[in-house]
Amino acid sequence: MRLWWAVRRPWYVLAAVAVYGVLLLAVRDELVQVPAVTLAGGAGIKLAVFLPLLVCVAQLLCLERRLEAAEVTAVRPVVRADRGMLALVGVAVLALGALLHRYAEVGAALASGRNVLLLLGLALVVRHWYGATAASAVVTAVLFGCAMVGLRATDDPYPWAVPLEPWDRPHAAVFSVLVFAVGVVLCGRERRRVPRT
Repeated sequence: MRLWWAVRRPWYVLAAVAVYGVLLLAVRDELVQVPAVTLAGGAGIKLAVFLPLLVCVAQLLCLERRLEAAEVTAVRPVVRADRGMLALVGVAVLALGALLHRYAEVGAALASGRNVLLLLGLALVVRHWYGATAASAVVTAVLFGCAMVGLRATDDPYPWAVPLEPWDRPHAAVFSVLVFAVGVVLCGRERRRVPRT
């Protein structure tokens, strides 16, 4: 397991979760104007919506640090360690969100924790077929796409814009957990390359 710690460097993810928590505490429920592609103009969006990208990118970086030959012949279950790290990150961001929501009165904390699960799960699914670079790009595009066209008005997102939904929407929570679970299951499976045309 020392080799796994040395290669994967999970402290990158721990540092990202810590920075995520500090920034979440700093921005709280602050709104920022985001340009929209509609005639109605831009709506205010919570700045905390963008913070899950920190955790997602750090997690992808750790998962991409690999020693292929050593992992194939390893006696210790590398995939189990990777999945354990993903589960630990999921529990950590949800617990951090619950603590900040309860004791620091950060309204966006629970929704932001849910969004880490959603975006990380989506990143893992895309990474399975296309790699980590594409996964980072897709997650960022989904987040910014939702920010640009996912709001009817401030704090009134369309139901399909899950990253913008408040924390108490059940469909957003269920969808996020399902996407995260699929991503965790796909992590460690042999990559299936999409044939190039």
